[in-house]
Amino acid sequence: MTEIIRRHPGRVLRVLESNYRPFNLLDEFESIARKAFDGGKAFREGLVHRLDVYSEKDDLVVKAELPGIDKEDLDIILENDVLTIKAENKKGEVADDVIYYHSERHFGQYSRLISLPFAVDADKVTASYENGLLEMRLPKAEEARPRKIEININ
Repeated sequence: MTEIIRRHPGRVLRVLESNYRPFNLLDEFESIARKAFDGGKAFREGLVHRLDVYSEKDDLVVKAELPGIDKEDLDIILENDVLTIKAENKKGEVADDVIYYHSERHFGQYSRLISLPFAVDADKVTASYENGLLEMRLPKAEEARPRKIEININ
């Protein structure tokens, strides 16, 4: 008799039989993906900072959370319709006799590349940084703005 195994979304099947074969490749892929991405652990641990990218009128707005980053340790580059945000969170000095029992703070370099959905006017880009929030406004380039075409009648 065939055994029925109930599938629960969000949970990988774990069968401890020596002759177990997965139902299909999707289960194997899900298992591999969960191990690789660990259910968003990278976001929780601060390895990838969160950001929003949206259009507002004729501007592209980028807001990035960069907690603990000093303005001097932040580098922004716009090149070939790609926006790069680089930052470094430096670890403070710790005495040699310190013993950590729990640590969730992460230090090191951070880099994020954002492909822009349209050409922007690099000379008019503005950026502000306050309380760990970077906000950039990238105005749409003149050639990327919609134009009304006049019809000539002969």
